[in-house]
Amino acid sequence: MVELLLLLTDGSRSQRELIKHFGVDRKTIKRAIDALSLHYQIVEEPDGREIRYRFSDDYKFVPPTLTPSELATLLLAQESIAATGLSAFGSPFAEHARRLLMKVRISLPAPLQAKLDALASVFGSAAVAAKDFAPHAATVDRLTNAAMEQRQVRLRYHSLTDDKIKERLIDPYSVYFDPDGATLKLIAYDYLRHDIIPFSIDHIKTLHDTDTHFTRPPDFNLHHYLTERCFNGIHGEPITVRLRAHNMTARIFRERVFHPSQHVVEDTPNTVTIEMRVARGRGLVRFILSWSPDIEVIKPEELLCEIADLHRQSLARMVDVAK
Repeated sequence: MVELLLLLTDGSRSQRELIKHFGVDRKTIKRAIDALSLHYQIVEEPDGREIRYRFSDDYKFVPPTLTPSELATLLLAQESIAATGLSAFGSPFAEHARRLLMKVRISLPAPLQAKLDALASVFGSAAVAAKDFAPHAATVDRLTNAAMEQRQVRLRYHSLTDDKIKERLIDPYSVYFDPDGATLKLIAYDYLRHDIIPFSIDHIKTLHDTDTHFTRPPDFNLHHYLTERCFNGIHGEPITVRLRAHNMTARIFRERVFHPSQHVVEDTPNTVTIEMRVARGRGLVRFILSWSPDIEVIKPEELLCEIADLHRQSLARMVDVAK
């Protein structure tokens, strides 16, 4: 839907052009145009045996005037996240990101281009996409459209939890890139579990649109949802944890903020104790284990027992290997 608006911003487009560009049928294009026409002044007019779409004469796109410094900032910002997110290689929007970078670069004076080339070689992102999501571009498009139109969708979804494919009826809320898992995910209300949960885009086997509409909760905000219910790539119910770090790890914990709710509750020369409210589950456990042996769980007690049990299991395996 967003790309369709951008295409019309560049000029009028025939229905045949749009069908070929998106790889969909005439009915899908017509439905998208009708939905967008509720919010934008889009004109449908005959052109011989063709139908063309364009913005009305009252609407004219005027690109913003950017200074070379602003363009340079945009270019560096894009290149710094080029390996992640919806603009990553293998994502449905990778080609748009490539063209954006090219247009910004050629608009800059030659000396500034050379400077940015030098900066780009030392400025970037450590994260890379874990999978190639290009084959899932159509799925992303359909889920995005369904979320915008607030239409329910039926899925056949492969769950890693029980390694089974199940039918799911969902209300799609948001599609987002998860930097922790370097994957594309969908946040949706699931009628099977009666909760708002994440779905991995690449685990969706089939997708069927419905004509049933839903109302997304007015207070739902993706950023707030992920802050409360996603930690270290894993979703779960929020839990308040208190962790004490020792030695070198204590120095790191003083400098880093692992979550917006994090705050220091005790600080000594050799230890620092932090408290934060994050999503419980494998993400939190994995985070704690990654800092062993210089970290201890102060509370809650059930988390302390879980971490202690995992250490005992690990020790038992290593003892068996040593024998």
